Amino acid sequence: MILQVIKAEGYKLKKICWWLPLIQGCVLTGMTVMEWYLYFRQGPGGVYAGFAVMFMFISFVMLLGGTLLASIMAGTEHDTQTWKQLMAMPVPRSCIYLSKMLWVVILQFGTALITIAGMSLIWVLYTNEPIPWRVMLLQPINASLATLPVLAIQLWLSTLFTNQAFPLAFGIFGSIASLFLARTSIFWIKLLPWSYPALSSPLIKGYVMWVIIALCAGIIFTGLGTLQFRKHEFK
Repeated sequence: MILQVIKAEGYKLKKICWWLPLIQGCVLTGMTVMEWYLYFRQGPGGVYAGFAVMFMFISFVMLLGGTLLASIMAGTEHDTQTWKQLMAMPVPRSCIYLSKMLWVVILQFGTALITIAGMSLIWVLYTNEPIPWRVMLLQPINASLATLPVLAIQLWLSTLFTNQAFPLAFGIFGSIASLFLARTSIFWIKLLPWSYPALSSPLIKGYVMWVIIALCAGIIFTGLGTLQFRKHEFK
């Protein structure tokens, strides 16, 4: 049953949902290349400094894209007033919620793959240096995995509020805050979910711990969101 719900949710996706991963990947790659070319290419890191530049922007782009996806997917049901129809179907509410969450995660992972492809292409065109595949793969993939707690929060807010202004404002503020949270020396601030995408970078010591924390927190938040969704009364 869950597979059928997932397929049905995929058919309902707006075209912008399919375009967003491509837009995110291109924007992240473009910002990284432009910033590196203008300010960092003459530094001691050379072409490898591009990964440090990506670290500066990856959390913002990933979290902002996740915020938009969650809002669009839940907003579609709010705008068409089809929540009650969905609830009346012989399908567990948890399946409906989890299918939406799964599609948001899949599309975010698509952003990571597009970023890897874009960065690899730029690397091959610009330099003869060997591609450092470990960092090339882990930086975007880890960041997409580390967005799971925030994706869960954003989907919960987007389903809870009919007007998407608050979920969007909350997500945009969190995306901007992520640019600074991971750089603080205060440990409890680093525990906030918005810091996980940056802290999951392989350029940071102990990054594996943050990926694990993010996955655990994401599962917990998704579970809580599912429980709340099952009890929520839609108008």
